Amino acid sequence: MSSLFSSHRNIWPFVSFKSFLILFALLSTSVASQNALADQVTTGNGDQLTGFISYLDGSKLRLSTSHSGTLTINRSHIQSLILERNVNIRLKDGREVQGKLQSVKEGVTLIETLEGDEIELTTLEEVKFLYYLSPINQEFKFSGSVLGEVDLERSESGKESREWSLTINNSISYSHFRNRSKFEYERDSTNDTTTDKETLFDTSMDYFISGQIFTTARFRYEEDRFENLNKRRVFGAGIGHQPWRAPFRKLLYSTELVLLDENYQEGADIKERGIEFRLSYLEETMIDGLYFYHDNTIMFIETGDRRIETTSTLEYALPYNIGITLNYEWDYNDSPESGDGKTFSNLTLGASYRW
Repeated sequence: MSSLFSSHRNIWPFVSFKSFLILFALLSTSVASQNALADQVTTGNGDQLTGFISYLDGSKLRLSTSHSGTLTINRSHIQSLILERNVNIRLKDGREVQGKLQSVKEGVTLIETLEGDEIELTTLEEVKFLYYLSPINQEFKFSGSVLGEVDLERSESGKESREWSLTINNSISYSHFRNRSKFEYERDSTNDTTTDKETLFDTSMDYFISGQIFTTARFRYEEDRFENLNKRRVFGAGIGHQPWRAPFRKLLYSTELVLLDENYQEGADIKERGIEFRLSYLEETMIDGLYFYHDNTIMFIETGDRRIETTSTLEYALPYNIGITLNYEWDYNDSPESGDGKTFSNLTLGASYRW
């Protein structure tokens, strides 16, 4: 693990002081806005908690605080609830509304919708679940994660190696727009020799035509020693669907037309058109604080070759936005330049921090 943490010294030179100031200003603005519109929870024993409610489902409420990190509160322990922000609210009778919620009097819950209407419920139990979603409020939302991992890997030849990697994910959304970016850097330190194994940058810009359907444009740059790949550039555009966007469950998938430009260290270069299918899934499991993630990408190009990448992750959330992750990756590439039908798999243990 010491090599993992010392790796940050290799990353800092790429971060300018100006970029650091911009990031600090964005985070400060986000914290200030959350303090200005604080949600309030009163429990059955009289405790009053203030913070940011991300969601409420049939069994629990998730509250982020500035003093105790993220808290999970049993729904049966809630005596009163005040949400100053507009949220998505699904009622047990099937209705879905957007607005503010107050449950300050025993037996009475009041919803003030975005349209200015008021819905009075007999009890908070009539609310099936609710969750916060920034595009409803036309607010700027900045979120992401940084993940440090140690790889336990076995190649096709049976050779075992130890590696470390750094992955940064970031998402920025405002109104109907959303930008998602991923940076990944891997190094191999097997046999006292340290070499760069993979560098990847993937970014996409989505525009939501409706609440669930979006158009997307994408750019991906990759270098990968495993595939004998010097450079890979992918330009794509397509359409996607995101039926679930609750914090405890997310699903999105898209189809894109892509232009592929690959340069191999040995062998012919490839410039082809193709079709790519992408799927991303998140689910909070029955174990409180344990999440399951799955990402899958399949690309078919004109030559008939395929590029398949799958990643499955279990992440257990700890206080203060820290998590422990177990990650399994499986890749396939049947391009002759990378090795006909070449597969790769690895198991990763890591630690993450989310913002």
